[in-house]
Amino acid sequence: MDHLQALKLPSMAKFNAGFLRCNQSFEMECVGPAKGSYEHRMSKMLARSRALFIREYNNKLFNWLVIFSLTMVVIGRFVVKLLLLEAAAWVMFIFLETYTRLFWSSESLYYNPVWHAIVSSWEAIVYSPVLDLDRWAIPIVVMMSFLAVYWRCIGARGRIGRSVLPLYNGSFRSSSGRPRTD
Repeated sequence: MDHLQALKLPSMAKFNAGFLRCNQSFEMECVGPAKGSYEHRMSKMLARSRALFIREYNNKLFNWLVIFSLTMVVIGRFVVKLLLLEAAAWVMFIFLETYTRLFWSSESLYYNPVWHAIVSSWEAIVYSPVLDLDRWAIPIVVMMSFLAVYWRCIGARGRIGRSVLPLYNGSFRSSSGRPRTD
C-alpha cells in the first residue's frame, strides 16, 4: 500500500488494481482462525488508504495540470511558436489559478463534472493497458526534449539560406539590380 501511495503519476485505476492484487494474495495465502480478524483489518486499511489516496490524488492531479499548462505556454511560445496553443495554455492556467481563488479552495473544483471528465481522461492516458506512464514518463519526456532541441537547433541549419528578415549581405536588392548608393 505504501508503494501505491507514492506513485509519481497518480492513478486511481492503478491503486485499485494494486489493492485487488494484494487482496487476492491475502485470500489465497492466508489460512487459519485469524483470517476473519485480518480480513477486517484489511478492509479498514483499504478505507483509510483510499481516503488518503483520493485526497492526495486530487491535489497531485491539480498540480500536474498547472505544470502542464505552464509547460505548454513555453512550448507554444518558444518551441512550436503557435499562438493558439500558447493562448489555450494561458486560458487553462488562468482558469486553474482563478477558480481556486474565487471559490475558496481547490476542493470545490473536485466536485465539478468538468473535473470528473478531466480525471477520466487522465486515467485513460496514465494507466492504459498499452503503456504505463508511471514507469515510462521520464524517458519519454527526455526523448521528446532531445527531439525538440534537435528540431529547433540542428534541424534549422537547412533553413539558414532562406532567411525571413532582409540581410545586407546581398540578399536584399532593389528591383533594378543596381547597387545602393546611400
